[in-house]
Amino acid sequence: MDVMHTRRRFDHMKCVRTLALAWALCGLSTLAHAQGVQTGTIRGTVHDEQGLAVPGVTVMVTSPTLQGPRTVVTDSTGGFTLPNLPPGIYTASFELSGFATVKRETNVALGLVVEQSVTLRPAGVSETVQVVAETPAPIATPIVGTNIKHDEVEALATPRTLQGIATLSPAVTENTPNGGQLAINGSFAFDNIFMVNGVDVNDNLFANPQNLFIEDAIEETQVLTSGISAEYGRFSGGVVNAITKSGGNKFSGSGRVNLLNPAWTDETPFEKSRNPAIVRPSINQQTYEGTFGGPIAKDHLWFFGAGRYAGVDTPQTVQQTSVQVIQNDLNKRGEVKLTGTIAQNHTIQGAYLNNARTTTNTSGLFSLIADPRSLITRSLPNAYYYTNYKGVFGGGTLVEAQYSQRHFEFQGDGGPASTNILDSPFFSNSLGLVYNAPYFCACDPEQRNNRQLTGAATNFWTAAGRHQTKAGFEWFRSQRTGGNSQSATQYVFNTDWLADASGAPVKDSQGRLIPVFVPGDSSIDFYPATVGATLNIDNSSIYVQDHWAINGNLSADLGARYEHVLAESTGNIVGVRTNRIVPRLALSYDVTGSGSHVVHLSFGQYSGRYQEVQVGGNSPVGNPADIFSLYQGPAGQGLGFAPGLNVANYPVNSDNASVTVPLANVFIDPNTKSALTNEFTASYGVTMNRGRGYGEVAYVHRTVGSIIEDFITRADGTTDVVANGIDAGFVSNRVYRNTDLAHRVYDGMVFQSRYTLSNRLTLNGQFTLELRNNGNYEGEGTNTPGATSRIGDFPEAFNAAQFYPDGRLNNFERGRLRTWAIYNFGLGRAGDLSASGLWRYDTGQVYSVRVTNVAPTAAQRAILRSAGYPDLPSASTVYYGDRGSQTFPGYGLVDFDLSYNIPVVGSVRPWLKFDVFNLLNNEKLITFNTTYRQDTSTPLDALGLRTGVIQGPQFGQTTRQQDYPAPFGGQTGGRTYRVAFGVRF
Repeated sequence: MDVMHTRRRFDHMKCVRTLALAWALCGLSTLAHAQGVQTGTIRGTVHDEQGLAVPGVTVMVTSPTLQGPRTVVTDSTGGFTLPNLPPGIYTASFELSGFATVKRETNVALGLVVEQSVTLRPAGVSETVQVVAETPAPIATPIVGTNIKHDEVEALATPRTLQGIATLSPAVTENTPNGGQLAINGSFAFDNIFMVNGVDVNDNLFANPQNLFIEDAIEETQVLTSGISAEYGRFSGGVVNAITKSGGNKFSGSGRVNLLNPAWTDETPFEKSRNPAIVRPSINQQTYEGTFGGPIAKDHLWFFGAGRYAGVDTPQTVQQTSVQVIQNDLNKRGEVKLTGTIAQNHTIQGAYLNNARTTTNTSGLFSLIADPRSLITRSLPNAYYYTNYKGVFGGGTLVEAQYSQRHFEFQGDGGPASTNILDSPFFSNSLGLVYNAPYFCACDPEQRNNRQLTGAATNFWTAAGRHQTKAGFEWFRSQRTGGNSQSATQYVFNTDWLADASGAPVKDSQGRLIPVFVPGDSSIDFYPATVGATLNIDNSSIYVQDHWAINGNLSADLGARYEHVLAESTGNIVGVRTNRIVPRLALSYDVTGSGSHVVHLSFGQYSGRYQEVQVGGNSPVGNPADIFSLYQGPAGQGLGFAPGLNVANYPVNSDNASVTVPLANVFIDPNTKSALTNEFTASYGVTMNRGRGYGEVAYVHRTVGSIIEDFITRADGTTDVVANGIDAGFVSNRVYRNTDLAHRVYDGMVFQSRYTLSNRLTLNGQFTLELRNNGNYEGEGTNTPGATSRIGDFPEAFNAAQFYPDGRLNNFERGRLRTWAIYNFGLGRAGDLSASGLWRYDTGQVYSVRVTNVAPTAAQRAILRSAGYPDLPSASTVYYGDRGSQTFPGYGLVDFDLSYNIPVVGSVRPWLKFDVFNLLNNEKLITFNTTYRQDTSTPLDALGLRTGVIQGPQFGQTTRQQDYPAPFGGQTGGRTYRVAFGVRF
């Protein structure tokens, strides 16, 4: 007989742990430097009053963030460059005998370039006009993005996490399938890079940043969205690059207490409409942060340390049985950093950050847990370390080097390995809930790690202009381990528990749920996972990037990056072995030569990340086999009913079992490459009112092709699958390869400006307009990064119009505005009082008219059998019209901050901060149930599908808290208050 069975299988995406460091590793200065830029640059030209180049000028810069002064002498063209400057406020002086010394204070931002045009006058001539023309760093280069400093974040009511800070940037949206992700210029949400101090802190699967930072220690965050140079690779979206503080020649630090309470967030209309209404409990919660840094030896060795502590008890209720437990979430973070200048122009830095988290009464499947016996205590060790070197050799060649490691693990995630069948989890088929024992096995912890080894050398030379040429390499290993063991015993029982007439669970004398074993209905899954399996994806890259100042108006940035990628798993299984070259080209024109009007054009290709789910499709990592069989013993109930627990009563044969071996029929074309993004950007920037502000408008065009997709066709053949001696018969092969059948295209415009209206008032704003964000391929979903589509699967029975239509993609957002103002009242001896307002406006998300979970029709089955397929596809989604044809309502929110600090003794300043998110308590319904069903009154088409749809019974209604505006990412509810206080010195 054919086995017909509906069940659920959990391929849970866990997380990972990390590692350790020693300052002794600073000796690895000959090793290489991570791709995250951690410094800025001042460059420019020096002329006399006749506009002639002045060589031999000594340019010296000093800063509280720099160990000792840095000097350079202008070349024969009057040009100078001071790279690798730690971000901060600098004083630059220009000196030459016979000329008056010129001094200028300037702000060097993370990863950006300050362009200066300096005019020297004869000694004794008084200065009556500005002698230094400066292009604001945000518009000086072809890169489109933004920089946000710690002080600005503190002055706003905004999240202080990496992704929270990044949402202040243009071309960025949180409209993504999973929390903590960002989509940049229409990209996949799993295809950005987050870095802290040059260390890649991305989660290996979802690419959301791990919490490897202490918020109060973040000094500056840079967001790069387009026009990005060849120094950066392994992404197709954008880069979020942050650095932490490093100490200085003066001791400084901070202490902070953040106060939280669930009752300080207003309930959503959904919560208020429940019967009884959901009321958020009043539970006082605190997190503590501290930083401290200073000199060990002034101008030679600095230290910095930071810490964070949070311990929160939260009442939780498991499903159905309504048993309440207290969940304790304990998070301890610590960072130590040393920065030393071992000789003039030679600096070494090393740091270690640990993020230890332990949660009691939890589960990776908490929303599916009905029994406290299925809960666990789980630890998430997570850490990174790095060491880097920066130095100047010979005639000015700059050498950079960095080595880093990051480690992340799910520890204790599941039950301990056991041979006692009673330690197996049970799964209720009718309710979709887990009971009796923890799901997964702690014996097979999943790790998500990486290592980086990168370096670069920069040289300065002249030929038809001035050149700053940087050549470098990066070796990056992304590592994932674990076979995804589903159970401590390798078995999972699928059967319902005993319930009374009202449907309430019945428990035995020990308070346990009572499984009911029904012949031909109850079943078991056996998951023989490859415990400890490992997948390594090694990306070896070399690049060159040349900044060519052709003349006083025109410059070019010419670069290219070569990548070689090898994905290999336990058992010498090769996923991909491939290579690619991508260009990064840009042209800049300073219209007036003074930096007041600048035009940029750029073209680049981005080779996206090699997603573990895709290039690891043939790997044993995360892909256990599954042998499913029905129960054929006597009827009975209870954990003491021996026949129901005897695996021999679940015979494995062709009449009673089905076998799934993911690796047997999954193949990857070894030349498969990651998706390729082509980008063209044009931008125009203007300096306002002698440098008091700037404005920029940019147009971005992107196309994405060569996308990785799986193909199931007759041409790709079949495989006779055998597992544990069981012949499952022939199944269709699944082959991953590149295709242009799947495609995406993006056109957008960015408008951004910053203006200092007075010493008290600063205005900022950015608006992103998406003209087009279309395609036929999403490539990801909730908990499914790198998800493939119906493109290329059983093409005889699945057409484009109904199964993968073109249209607006899920992360489409027509318009997105972030604008804010910060006003400082300046109370003199009474301290400083600042107030800020942030307006966030988002146009509506999109949704499609579609019916989900549609099984193959009789007509489709007949087509596929006629074509010779030995098996049938799973359920599909059927579209009626273009993708994203419908639009939800848009919304706007106002956030408010009030901050006060007062000087007490010296630099010691106690402070208080009060934030209100969603000040006006906007509770507009911005998403809702969009369930459609096939209309059985309409005729069938050639594939046996109904030609019309009707709305489901809950269409247009709220079904969850997330249907209303969020006060900030990761938080549901209405108006939300936050309070913090502390001291800085």
